[in-house]
Amino acid sequence: MQKRLITPKLRILRAEAAAPFAQRKAIAKERLIGVLSHAKATVPYYQDLFTSLNFDPECLRKDMRYFEDIPFLTKDIVREQGCRLISSTHADAIVREQKTGSSTGLAATIYYDQEGLDWTAAQNIMVLGWGGKSRYHREAHLSTLFAAMSPEAASVEAKKCFVLHRKNIYTEGFGNQAQLRLLEDLQNAKAVFVQGHPSSMFALARYLEKQNKTAPGLFEVFVSTGELLTAEQRVLIEKIFSARVSNRYGACEFGVMAQELATGPVDELLISDSLVWPETIDSKASEPTELVFTNLRNPVMPLIRYRMGDVGKLAERNNGWWITHLAGRTHDAVNINGSSYPTHYVQDILDRCGPIDDFQILVANQIAKELRLVVNPEQWEQTQQAVKKQFPTLPLRRIDPEDLVFVGIRGKFSYIIRENA
Repeated sequence: MQKRLITPKLRILRAEAAAPFAQRKAIAKERLIGVLSHAKATVPYYQDLFTSLNFDPECLRKDMRYFEDIPFLTKDIVREQGCRLISSTHADAIVREQKTGSSTGLAATIYYDQEGLDWTAAQNIMVLGWGGKSRYHREAHLSTLFAAMSPEAASVEAKKCFVLHRKNIYTEGFGNQAQLRLLEDLQNAKAVFVQGHPSSMFALARYLEKQNKTAPGLFEVFVSTGELLTAEQRVLIEKIFSARVSNRYGACEFGVMAQELATGPVDELLISDSLVWPETIDSKASEPTELVFTNLRNPVMPLIRYRMGDVGKLAERNNGWWITHLAGRTHDAVNINGSSYPTHYVQDILDRCGPIDDFQILVANQIAKELRLVVNPEQWEQTQQAVKKQFPTLPLRRIDPEDLVFVGIRGKFSYIIRENA
């Protein structure tokens, strides 16, 4: 009804994914050279950049190391260059302006044509299959509803959910009443697969744990999307729901780039080499370092050597490229009293300070201005004293679960929020 061609692309992706990795890598290399040639010929930003570098995409046929001559692309550059990153031959075909949005700072706009969107849709279906989902499995999708949909948008969404055998469940925060509603909605959905932010499912798991309850059989697989999945979240979700947790990795700039396999190693994600060409900012680094991707299926806006801000290890094996040690965004760190702390370290400290249900840090220019703690009123004085011993000069504020701030256009939870929040 929408004139979209997704299933034929899904067949192509599955056929490519079934080929040996050596063959897939050769196809990806040809696709990469095609993206670079297209960018050089039609994208103003890359026309200027490649001219200044005297860069010829064909040189990659001789030596892939020439690719490293191209400087990394960042979100700041995307925001600054704007329409100069759009292909002149595809400018009239744009159907989607998609904004990035999370704790990473100001949003950037990514442009797609219908063809590019259909490839990402087919990719999403395929990688859910990697996680173990068959098309007949009932699926629930957790998201945040900010405003009522127009009748037309609601109709389109209903048709999409019918085709995908999906039920949308709208979460409302981390308060007790919100958890009860989420639990009831999941019970009514009768889904085999549930996908959503890990912080949402972790909040429900913690709520049930405090009630000395479990919910086995509520669903079989939880697919973590949109945020970093921590080891603590994985363990508790699996314990409370007796379900498997499957991690995935994606972004609005590319779609879903990698997925944990149903039968594969835990917390290792297979990259879709049909969608992106992967790198890291330091290929010789032994420790996790920042991940870098080039899109292979969005001619409207080629993003070449784009720094994600997420860190991990890139492993090349005989069956594909894999992401291991995925550790979240490089800017999920905050300066407190002159020292830089990753948010997971702050969490470890707070776990030793008493019954703190959750926290957020108000920052300006990465410097902490206020630590907001979700604590019961009767336990506040004792908890406040313990936290003050760890962070003596940082202002503290007690908040309720309903006061937690969700950031970005998709309503993500982040431990770091900006000064106007």
